[in-house]
Amino acid sequence: MLLLNMLRCLFMSCVPIFIILSGYLMSKKELNKKYLFKIVRILITYLLCSILCFVLINIIEGNLSKLSIFNFLFNLLSYTAAPYAWYVNMYISLFLLIPFLNILWNNLKGKKYKLYLLLILFLIGILPNTINIFNVSDLNWWLNPASSRTYNQLVPNFWQETTYIILYYFIGCYLKDYKIKLSKRKNIILLLLSIILFGVYNYYRNYNALFGWETYVGYSSLEVLIITFLIVNLVLNLKINIKSSKISNIISKISYLTFGTYLLSAIFDKWLYPILNKHANMLLECLPYLLLMVLIITICSLITSYLVEILIILSKKAIISLKAKIDEKLLLNINIKD
Repeated sequence: MLLLNMLRCLFMSCVPIFIILSGYLMSKKELNKKYLFKIVRILITYLLCSILCFVLINIIEGNLSKLSIFNFLFNLLSYTAAPYAWYVNMYISLFLLIPFLNILWNNLKGKKYKLYLLLILFLIGILPNTINIFNVSDLNWWLNPASSRTYNQLVPNFWQETTYIILYYFIGCYLKDYKIKLSKRKNIILLLLSIILFGVYNYYRNYNALFGWETYVGYSSLEVLIITFLIVNLVLNLKINIKSSKISNIISKISYLTFGTYLLSAIFDKWLYPILNKHANMLLECLPYLLLMVLIITICSLITSYLVEILIILSKKAIISLKAKIDEKLLLNINIKD
């Protein structure tokens, strides 16, 4: 469990890494038709992946009675047709805010005021999840933190739930504008120490109890913030030069398909993990097979995402072809009347 706590600390950087990279890559985007039109592709991918998830997961789980258009539309609009679609709900809102966040960031006067903004977002979004997580009024609690989930509030916490999204985005903007002077060696050492220390801490907080998903281990926690920053900063400082255009194109294509891959992985999670659980009831029995299982699920999800992408391309070509034929007929009718 100690090892699993450490691994969880590492893997919880997933969504924050994406948001930081969004800030790094999109800090100069402006509000225009071209920008807004890009969300159409996201929504179409979400729609098709939701259809597949809704149908196949209900078939896998034997819930055939739930397969109705009404249920699908209800789940689609509530972002539950695809089990991991909460991410879509978050990203659509961020996507719409990005041009306005960029106006704020790019009009701040210099590095000092940008650091002030990051500090304020940290104080109202991350600090509450770092301070308001202790039962300081009960000395016995410190011997067994898992005995109670009641904590004392020491700092204001109104903004703690979603502020981290804006903070991570602006961290990406900051890393785009300013390079952090930290050697690779120090970066790696700090990253490993952070994973170990936070893993041990989480183990202590949940010892002899079920692991509790609370704010101090969530995306808006201090531990995820530090580990995510160190991972992104390390990657940005790696001098990787891919000379092969084929390899570059493959990486680019995989990156393009990851959104659909993430959504569709719910299908294979629901299908394959129960099979593993039947043959290995205890967690320690599952561990040797988990890496292989994750690889299989990733490949299956990636291939399915590619098929969805092909469907989108073919549909786009069909629509363009149909539009061309309609325009041609309209033009022909106009010439005949003339």
